[in-house]
Amino acid sequence: MGLLASLTQFLNPKGLFVLSSVISLSVFNPFLGIFAIALTILISQARENYGILEAGGIPVVKPTLFLGSEPNLHKTVFHLADIERFKQFGGIWGSYIGRKPEVYVADPELIRLIFVKDFVHFADRKEPDFGSDVLNEILDYLPGQKWKLVRTHLSPLFTTAKLKQMSDVIADSASEFMDDLSAKCDEKGRLKIDSRKYLTAWLIDMFARTTLGIQLEDGKNPDNKFAEAFRAMMGENDEYNLLYSLSPSFPFLSRFAPAFNDEPSKLIESTFRQVIESRKQQTASGGPTNSKDFLDVLVNLWGRIDSEEFKAHGITENTIIAQAVNMFLGGYETQATVLCHLLFYLADNPEIQEKMHVELMSALKKKGPGGSGGVDHDLIQESEIPYITACIMESLRLAPPLIRPERICTKDWNHKGISIKKGTPVMIATWAANRNPEIYPDEPEAFKPERFLPENKAGLEPYAFTAFGFGPRNCIGMRFAYENLKLFTCNLVKSFKVEKRPDTQMKYKTGVMFLIGFNPLYFDLVKRK
Repeated sequence: MGLLASLTQFLNPKGLFVLSSVISLSVFNPFLGIFAIALTILISQARENYGILEAGGIPVVKPTLFLGSEPNLHKTVFHLADIERFKQFGGIWGSYIGRKPEVYVADPELIRLIFVKDFVHFADRKEPDFGSDVLNEILDYLPGQKWKLVRTHLSPLFTTAKLKQMSDVIADSASEFMDDLSAKCDEKGRLKIDSRKYLTAWLIDMFARTTLGIQLEDGKNPDNKFAEAFRAMMGENDEYNLLYSLSPSFPFLSRFAPAFNDEPSKLIESTFRQVIESRKQQTASGGPTNSKDFLDVLVNLWGRIDSEEFKAHGITENTIIAQAVNMFLGGYETQATVLCHLLFYLADNPEIQEKMHVELMSALKKKGPGGSGGVDHDLIQESEIPYITACIMESLRLAPPLIRPERICTKDWNHKGISIKKGTPVMIATWAANRNPEIYPDEPEAFKPERFLPENKAGLEPYAFTAFGFGPRNCIGMRFAYENLKLFTCNLVKSFKVEKRPDTQMKYKTGVMFLIGFNPLYFDLVKRK
């Protein structure tokens, strides 16, 4: 404690070095002196960027002596912390994550400038290190021209025609899922579910059908090995400790705390390689394929690996496998989060559920007598189900699955007294931005779908709805996600009521900085008569 107390008097690298020399000279044990010098050098390095954000006119979460502004990363729920800091600092603030300065924005005008208008200053994301050569190649984290080239090849998958083609598969999958849930209900028509576990299993199976044209073995089982592998890859059961909080200040410790579990990723990667190889052989033999589906696109990319263009941009087999992994990770995890929150809001508001059910049955009756028609692409258009659509939008507003979508400042940027230096990560504090009381003055924390009804949503600020990001690097699968969310929600509302249980609790996990994490969230599903 005496050493640390003395260190606080030296608040710059030069002072710390002088202090270390004093300590080493004042002790008789040379080993202790060497230790003191090493310690002060480490602390000096941990503080090397302090002051950068303040010099740019950005209000800052006060940093500690050497652990940055967030000494307890492993104990922090970041999306909730962002809401409080928005109240404290306003639409922009900074924080030192260990030794690295980061900027967070929640003001809609700053979001528009940084993510859209001045995109040339913020064109990239920081280089990833997920502990996997494949995961490091997912689309969202590819640099510049490499990202642009891969995204150009993937974009045709999400045209209106392709979406309609996949919609039938999604609808069938959602309907089968409801039948499976119904079959598991007890004699009173009730079923307790761990919502995230059930939803992730269904979404993974659905993605396998729609994107790869395969049906997973034991796909209906929420504990099937493929679903478990994805959960392990995403670290759903990981717990963060002090090492996690120390690593940003002392990066050499990060090797002991990888962001992803690599073992399950190997199973997933090998599965995708086998599926791609099978389609290649099928295509080469002249067999029938689902023309230009996602798997065909991957096979086409695979055939270009040896081209000069792909070599020049470093596009390899890992890059292509990564896009298959990303399609699943970017889809099942985010949509499961949105749907779990939607179930939570519906269980909390049974009158909203009933209103959704009435609207759906009315739309179905237009298709067939007694509401016997099926839920399909045409039925889920906003003109047919405006209130259900509004409920989904409100759930996305309140619970965007990505905590802090980021960009890296690639050229120094200045705006009205604010300066952001090249190399600084800039992130949208999504949960804070979506609760801006100036945009949502009527109880911004409340679930009020009416905000997004056609007659109301036109007056809302588009940059205060951050669920899918903005600008050229926004979510490539946004329309696909809306299709899934609507088809699932309509099938659910048609078949079940959602009720809270005594053990229903939304408890968020600490230390999670990328995607929202929470403990098992239980509900009762009750069959509709």
